[in-house]
Amino acid sequence: MATAALTACGGGGDTTSQEFAASSAPELAQSQPLETAQALGTDVGSTAADEGSDDITSLDPQPWELEYDDATAQAFIASLPPVSGEARAARTRVKWNPGHYVALSRRDVASLHTALREIRNVPQVKGLLLRYGWRQLEPRKGHYNFATIDRDVALARSYGKRVFIMVETKAFRPGLRAAPGYMYTPEYGGGAYKIRIKAKPTLGSSQRYGENIALYNDKVRDRLIALTSAMGRRYNLNNAVEGVAFNETAMGQAVKPLSRAQSDGFFRNLAQVNTATRRAFPNTVVMQFINFPASYMPGLVRNMLNSSVALGGPDTFLNDHDLNRNTYPLYDQAQGKVPIGPSVQPENYVTHSQNGPHSPPKVTELHAFAQNRLHANYLFWSRTLTGHKPYNNVLRMFKSEAFGRDNAGGLRTGCPASYGLCVRSL
Repeated sequence: MATAALTACGGGGDTTSQEFAASSAPELAQSQPLETAQALGTDVGSTAADEGSDDITSLDPQPWELEYDDATAQAFIASLPPVSGEARAARTRVKWNPGHYVALSRRDVASLHTALREIRNVPQVKGLLLRYGWRQLEPRKGHYNFATIDRDVALARSYGKRVFIMVETKAFRPGLRAAPGYMYTPEYGGGAYKIRIKAKPTLGSSQRYGENIALYNDKVRDRLIALTSAMGRRYNLNNAVEGVAFNETAMGQAVKPLSRAQSDGFFRNLAQVNTATRRAFPNTVVMQFINFPASYMPGLVRNMLNSSVALGGPDTFLNDHDLNRNTYPLYDQAQGKVPIGPSVQPENYVTHSQNGPHSPPKVTELHAFAQNRLHANYLFWSRTLTGHKPYNNVLRMFKSEAFGRDNAGGLRTGCPASYGLCVRSL
C-alpha cells in the first residue's frame, strides 16, 4: 500500500470513508485464517460488555496505593529487565491519527451505529475506544474468539472511523469474571483475586465483588502475552485499528491483601506484557492506562518509554491532589516521547477530584486541561448519557465554532520521538 507520511505538525489530511474502507479491507480479509479465531460456535453479540451501559466504572485507589515509597520504587526499577532494541526499530511506520475518540462499554450493533452516526461528520473525532474482556477473547486455552472485534472494526471502518481495542483484565461489575475459565486453578495462582467494589454498581445484586487477574503469576503473564501476540498477527496491519490499550493499573481493594512479593511480581509482569505487546504491534499504538499504586508508576513508565508504549489515563480530574502529586508529573516525562491519551470518564463530568463534591466542570475545561496540562495526543470521551447527560455537551462542543478546526481538535499532533515514522495509513 502507498504510505502517507505525516508532516512535522502531524495528523495530516483526512481520509474519506470510501478511501479508508478500501485501504483497510485487505488487512481484515488477510487475517481471517489466523489461529482458531472463528466464532467457535458462540453468540458474538451476547458478551457482558454488550449488555452494559456506557458508564465505565473505575477503581478507587486504596490508601497504600496513594503513598509513594522511594525504597519500593527504586527496588522495582532495579528489578525490571532491560528492553532490547527490537521494541524500537528505527524508521518503523506507525499508524498515527491523533484526535478525539468516544469510549463505549456497550457494543451492540445499534449502539455502535448510533455513536458512529453522531461523529460521522466530525473529522476531528477519529473513532471509538471499545472494551473487550480477556475472558471473552479466549473462551478456551489457545482458542481465540475475535469475531466481535472483527465486527466492530468493520463497522467503524464503514463510517471512515478507527478503533482503539482495550483489553480488559479487570471485572468491575459484580459477579463477572476477569480471567479465562481455564485459569481458575492453582497452576495460574487461582487466575484472579477478588476485589471489593462500590455498593453503587452492585445494587439489586447479592454479589459484592469484582476481580483482577493474578498477574503476579508468571503463567498468567505468558498467557496474556500469547493473547496479544495473536491479536498483533491479526490487527497490526489493519488501518482501522489505531491502537490497543490495557486498563488502569490501580489494583483494587483485595479481599485477601496481596503480599509485597505479589505486588512486585504483578507490576514486573505488567511491564513485560507492555513490552511484548509493543513488539506484537510494531505499526500500531500500544497504550497502558496508568494511575496507581504511586510507588510502582515511575518504574512502569520508565519501561513504557523504553518500549515505545503510550501513556494513557483513566481519569481527567481538574484538581485532584493525588493525581497532581504522583501521576500527572509522569505525563510531563512522557510528552513528545510516546503518545499520551487521557480519558474523560463519568465521574470526571460531575466533580473536580476523586470522590469530591458535586461540581460539574464544563466540557471545554476538561478539553483544555487534557490539551494543556496533560499534553494529550488522544482524548477518550465516555459516552455518558445518565444523570445530566454530559455527553450531549461533548457533542455540542464537537460541533461548535469554538472547537479546534485543526485535524486533531486542538490536541497535540507531533510524531513521538520514539516512533520511526508516523503515517495516516500503512
